[in-house]
Amino acid sequence: MNQVRRYTGISTINHWVSALLVIAMLVLGLAAGGAPTEEVEDYIMGLHIGLGFFALLFVLWRTGYRLYEGFPPTLGESEWQRQLAWWMHRILLGVLFLQVLTGPLYLFTEGEGMDVFGWFTFYLPLSALSILHEPVEWLHKFGGNYLIPALILVHFAGAVRHFMNGDRASPADM
Repeated sequence: MNQVRRYTGISTINHWVSALLVIAMLVLGLAAGGAPTEEVEDYIMGLHIGLGFFALLFVLWRTGYRLYEGFPPTLGESEWQRQLAWWMHRILLGVLFLQVLTGPLYLFTEGEGMDVFGWFTFYLPLSALSILHEPVEWLHKFGGNYLIPALILVHFAGAVRHFMNGDRASPADM
């Protein structure tokens, strides 16, 4: 793993494409959960699953690239701020990685594939692992309903804090 001093252009693109996809996935997942009818829920879930394929690709790419490039030094006025930033980057990336794995596994362990907007279906025959379906479903829903929103909120609060303090070294790079 290399030690980098700041985020590269590729890292910036990875960050923002992944961020937009994750926010869209959260909105679609929550909307499906509150859909008024089964037809509406199915339609929204179709969008969620199709977009999820691309979220899977970008988050896997982002995770691999970050592991290869290394993490830039964390910023913060105090040790606890640097520690929080250090942990936040790794936990958020790890939870996103877990989320994009549990989404497809949720389908594959039930014998279903990821229908990508009717263009093609991405499928791995894992129905023999159906015993994993319920735990994977729980992990995916817990991550999407609680973990990711909480982590995004903390991440956003840190970015706002940097911006408000006039420390634009980190947020401006992103």
